[in-house]
Amino acid sequence: MNDTKPSRESDRSEILDLLATYAFGLDRRDFSAVASVFTDDAVVENTFDAYMPEADSFSSLTVGGSAVADGARELFNSLDATQHLLGAQTVDLTEAGAHASTQIVAHHHRGTNFYNTGGTYEDDLIRTADGWRISGRVLRITWTNGSADIFAAA
Repeated sequence: MNDTKPSRESDRSEILDLLATYAFGLDRRDFSAVASVFTDDAVVENTFDAYMPEADSFSSLTVGGSAVADGARELFNSLDATQHLLGAQTVDLTEAGAHASTQIVAHHHRGTNFYNTGGTYEDDLIRTADGWRISGRVLRITWTNGSADIFAAA
């Protein structure tokens, strides 16, 4: 008998590829790729630890992959380059879908000025007709260095 159910390892691999698609999409300014990793009703929350002065400016709640991509496009419009690095990752498959935790470091540059962040993506994922998609994300930024002023229009 041929079992067509995907294996746990192939699910894990697809999820990790999806998370990499997001990071490469941001850095290549491929915002359609950024939108594609989320469901249309995905809830994405960006949080900064309270001790950071920029926490109020950058903490946000966004709904939908297109809105996430539009927000990234607007935020990165004034930057010369970014690099989003994915670190240690876990993927837990559940009856409802999956949960992935990913450590991240994001570099943002304009000229010789920079703003770097580190934290964790906490993603809830579901399998759709088009494959795995993020249905919920909490980005928790735990450290920064540089100046958030680089995001201000030149």
